[in-house]
Amino acid sequence: MSRLVCRLTFAFALPLIALSAQASSCDPAAADAQRANYEESVCAKKALESADDMLQQAAKVAQRGEFEQMCGIQYSALVLLDKYRGGEWRADYKYVAGKVDAGYADLLDKFTKTTCRKKTDLYRYLAEKGDAWGMYNFALAYSKGVVLPQNDAQALAWYEKAAAQEYIPAYLALGTMYSDGAAFTQEYPVAFDWFMKAAERGDAGGQFIVAGMYRKGVGVQQDFAQAAEWYKKAAEQKHAGAQAKLEEMYKAGEAKKPSGFW
Repeated sequence: MSRLVCRLTFAFALPLIALSAQASSCDPAAADAQRANYEESVCAKKALESADDMLQQAAKVAQRGEFEQMCGIQYSALVLLDKYRGGEWRADYKYVAGKVDAGYADLLDKFTKTTCRKKTDLYRYLAEKGDAWGMYNFALAYSKGVVLPQNDAQALAWYEKAAAQEYIPAYLALGTMYSDGAAFTQEYPVAFDWFMKAAERGDAGGQFIVAGMYRKGVGVQQDFAQAAEWYKKAAEQKHAGAQAKLEEMYKAGEAKKPSGFW
């Protein structure tokens, strides 16, 4: 190979070498982030192992009849796993994140089916972290006076916080609070607005209630066409009550039954 060819080859190679070196060198910030994500994933794995050990211990104390201690251990395991239900590390370690979520969901399902008084502590913990499910259940505990003193004002406040996150059960709860008059003076228009928020987001229960309010003219001007429309939306989701009410409207001549209707 001639010297000229060598020089040209080397000249062309220099930019490639530089680019390669640049690509292989780590940005310190990126490297720190990667390491932090790795370390967080390791902590998540350890948390899973610890949670498993805790649940085995909970099962043992339950066999001895130490129910409250079992509740405390399960609560602690949930709080431990909850710490890893968020974070940037999850994008790089999806398998571990999935295991955390599955373990948390399984334990949460079992825990909420118990009569543990610690459930209220979990609701409070999650609610104060901004979790809509926790807010809703914390409000429900206040509303029913379960463990906590019955307090409609607190229930309303926490339902509203959950509703601000578009949590549909909170819409329904707020609609009920304003419509049944048990907690406050009945305000049907306000109740209608809350139920409508649930209905517009596809909730069959909300659609059924909105339809009934349109049919009777409660909280909104009576409108049979709107009532039939919302009953139909709920009926299409297999809501048995809506199906029955819609058929009732057709028989009463309040709405025209379309051809081919089930």
